[in-house]
Formats: sequence, structure tokens, C-alpha cells
Amino acid sequence: MRASEYYGREIDAFIADLTARLVLGEPTAVDEALAFLEEDAFSFRSGYARERIARRLAAADLTPAQAARARDVVLSTVDGRRHCPHPGVGRLARAVGDNALRRELRARLHSADGAVARRALRVVVQVRHPGFTSDDIAAARALVIVEAARGQWLSPTVARLAKYFWSNEWEAALRALLPYHGPDRAAAKRLVQAMDRRRSRRPGP
Repeated sequence: MRASEYYGREIDAFIADLTARLVLGEPTAVDEALAFLEEDAFSFRSGYARERIARRLAAADLTPAQAARARDVVLSTVDGRRHCPHPGVGRLARAVGDNALRRELRARLHSADGAVARRALRVVVQVRHPGFTSDDIAAARALVIVEAARGQWLSPTVARLAKYFWSNEWEAALRALLPYHGPDRAAAKRLVQAMDRRRSRRPGP
């Protein structure tokens, strides 16, 4: 039976059943979970279902073939061809990450499609030992600045991304933008203020 046939009023029962079978290590459960994410069907609460199942799948024992399918789910989500919500897809990327996935995610930090680059940024920081080059870090920081300028305040997600890539050199470059009116001044101010607040909350010596 296709996973989408469970949609509607039975979606919670489907999630509970499949996740329980993943926990028990049933051989068919992993393939059903992967098929569910690959199908990417939409209905009421389908995004919630994908996020929950991706999280549970990340903790399952996968064969090499299943891990390859999971990596395809990760990359197709980053590319916008599938729609597995974060942090579920981030957990899955962390669980199945290999050198090829790391290279693909780093490459997407430089994508001309801003949405792809932003999704890649959120996922690649979840992967162990991503292997950033200096160009990758520069691209990631540029994405953080763009994200920091959005909306009326700095989101917790963007604050965490900024902390991940923070350095004394980057802080100095951001502070150098503050006295002058320019396109990145507002974002730099938010990022610097967030770091200052974080430091002020640290216990003293």
C-alpha cells in the first residue's frame, strides 16, 4: 500500500505505526520510510509526517543502498525537488553523510539559486566534518548576512548559523560596517548585537 493512502484522518496512526516499527528494527520499515519520503505526496499534515519519519529514519540501521537513497532525499530536498522539513532532513544528512554528500552540499552554498544555497547552508552545518574551504566559509557568511537582514529581528536559526561561522576576523569585519550606511549595515548590527548579548549572559570568572 502506498504511504499516501494513509493520509487524511489516519496520518497520525500511520506515523505512530511506522516509527514504532523503525524503533523495533523491522526489515521492511526502513524501505517503507524511504518510499514515503521519496513519494513526497502532499495532504493535511504531510510535512509534519515527513519531518517525524526523517528524524526516526536517521536513527535506524541502514544498508549501503538504503543510505544512498536517504542521501538522494537530502539532496533533492535541498534542490527543492522534495519537501522534507528541517530539522528532519538535517538529522538524516548527519546520519548518512559521506564525502560525496559533503561535496554536494558545499557546492550548493555557491548556487546562483538563493533558495538552494540557503537550504544547503542549514543542512551542511548538521553534517559531521563538512570540510569547508575558505571560499565555502565566505559563501556561508554571505548567506548569513542576507538572512540576518530579513524581517524585523534576527531569528534564532540565523543566530545559530552566525555562531557556527563566527571568528574574530569576521567580527572585526562586521564591526567595521557599523559606522557607515550601506546594504549590509543592518544585518551586521543584528549579528554583532546578538553576539554581544550572548557574551553578556556568560558567567564571569
